[in-house]
Amino acid sequence: MELPNPLSHAYLITGGGGDSRAALANRLTAAYLCEGERPPCGACRACRKVSAGTHPDVSRIAPAPGKREIAVDQVRALRADAYVRPNEGKRKVYILDPADAMNPSAQNALLKVLEEGPAYAAFLLLADQPGRLLDTVRSRCEPLTLPPETPAPDPELQAQAAALAEVLLTGDELSAARALVELELQKPKSDQLSALLAEVEAQTSRRLTAHPQRGAKVLRALKACRDSAVFNPGAGLTLGLLVTSIF
Repeated sequence: MELPNPLSHAYLITGGGGDSRAALANRLTAAYLCEGERPPCGACRACRKVSAGTHPDVSRIAPAPGKREIAVDQVRALRADAYVRPNEGKRKVYILDPADAMNPSAQNALLKVLEEGPAYAAFLLLADQPGRLLDTVRSRCEPLTLPPETPAPDPELQAQAAALAEVLLTGDELSAARALVELELQKPKSDQLSALLAEVEAQTSRRLTAHPQRGAKVLRALKACRDSAVFNPGAGLTLGLLVTSIF
């Protein structure tokens, strides 16, 4: 994600996953404190300190060990510190992660410094569930929303889908029936079947040029299974019914 220019004094970072939100917060933090010409340069002393987690003007606020919430006392300490000028940088940056762990009292304590804090103070609120934040807190922050994360491919699922697609595209009726019945006997869960079905369709689509007629039948049969819940073991329908749609 491109960083905003100029930078706001407060951002609410949502979407993506915890790691991607933290990575964006680190980039923004480096940009606030960077000493180079094009922040964040990644090479100056300030950027290196941010990367190493040793910059004295960066504070991270999270629930205390063994606690689930960010308490009001933690935010009051943040608020008091915000009025102390930076140690060595041009800004002081406060990263609240997860910000949606603040209880209502903590959020109200933060609101004043969000509204009337010193010009050098910057606030990064990272939230998985921004709806848990007060409207007044959200309205004081510029929103930055990351796109949803795409799950990493499952090698085992891909291998199973490739084998099934191969049988459906090139095998005979008996081999296809055996493969599907064997799959049904494994009694996979509905979400596992849905993921497998989607991957088989994807692999079939990629091989459609090599197997145009059979491939089209396979895709239609798989879609019919998905629409009619044939892949749901609880429906009382066998995966082997795919065979009658293909052969």
